[in-house]
Amino acid sequence: MAGEFRHHILKPAACWGTIALVCLNCLYFFSSSFFRTRFYHFFITNHILSASLLLPAIVLHKRSCTPWVLAALIIYILDLLLRAMKTRITTARIRALPQLGLTRVEIPEINAGWRAGQHVRLRVVSRGMGLLGWSEIHPFTIASCAQTPEGMVLMCKKAGDWTEKLYNLANRLSSSSIEDGQGQGTVRVMVEGPYGGTGHRMFSSFSAAVFVVGGSGITFALSSIQEMINADNAGNSRVKVIELIWVVRDPSALLPLLPILISFVRSSAFAPLRISVFYTRASIGKFPFPEEFFKKASVGRMIGPDAHALASEKDRDGLCGLVIGVCGPVQLADGVFEAVGKVDGTRRDLVGGIEVHEETFGY
Repeated sequence: MAGEFRHHILKPAACWGTIALVCLNCLYFFSSSFFRTRFYHFFITNHILSASLLLPAIVLHKRSCTPWVLAALIIYILDLLLRAMKTRITTARIRALPQLGLTRVEIPEINAGWRAGQHVRLRVVSRGMGLLGWSEIHPFTIASCAQTPEGMVLMCKKAGDWTEKLYNLANRLSSSSIEDGQGQGTVRVMVEGPYGGTGHRMFSSFSAAVFVVGGSGITFALSSIQEMINADNAGNSRVKVIELIWVVRDPSALLPLLPILISFVRSSAFAPLRISVFYTRASIGKFPFPEEFFKKASVGRMIGPDAHALASEKDRDGLCGLVIGVCGPVQLADGVFEAVGKVDGTRRDLVGGIEVHEETFGY
């Protein structure tokens, strides 16, 4: 048997079949969340090499598979063409926000064409991103609604090598721009999308809306709340009350977004907006806000959220249903779903039901 196996395995068709099998195994095992989150560069390199070698190996292993490989190539080429059609090359303004550990990206030339909750894929074309930084593309949730003076706004949290390079680039460009009398630097970017979103679920069709977000998940809430307030002021919304719960590490994280949040509170004339900020770490040094500030600004602060109490309270306010939007770590989304599951069924029916839309971190 040993001689027979060696004789057959050395045939070209068998060799290419073995190579195709190895490529499939690499695609499967190294695509798990363990490798994606801890060894992303290894994952993406392995994915590209294995996928590129798999298709020709299948053809060389079995010529009759050629039509199926060609069909896969046609679908892939069509996907590339559609992505190219949805890509714009433009100039963006970038600014580092140290309190949040993220980079704010403003793209004034793109000011329409998306809905709240959607995301785009961003590629930064700059030597400051490194030798191959321009080749990387990353998804980010849009943090603004359409038709605003600043255009499309993205908030890119430092969560890896690429986003850290973007943050450092924003710091360098901002420093040089301040010396020139400007406030922030500019870079060329490629924006692909938008994709995703809330689908057929329209937040403005509910009587009450609650957003539970953690850290950089505030981007999802900002665009959604801004869109709901605009619709309500135009008389195109049922929403009677909006609540935002934001979980951050430190109270200072509120500082960069405070003007935006206060403007939301002041502009929500018909659907009152209540904002609660929960921080998970004790503040170091002097607390950045006086106690009376939160009472005047309708912005509250607490140590930790009670998701069950929140769901029970808000479903009493609603008449045409309650929608809960959650964006953050998986644990945060699990807590919201668990709290919603504990709401009494009779109460749920009386208010028109409770729906949850989740956007969790990770891939």
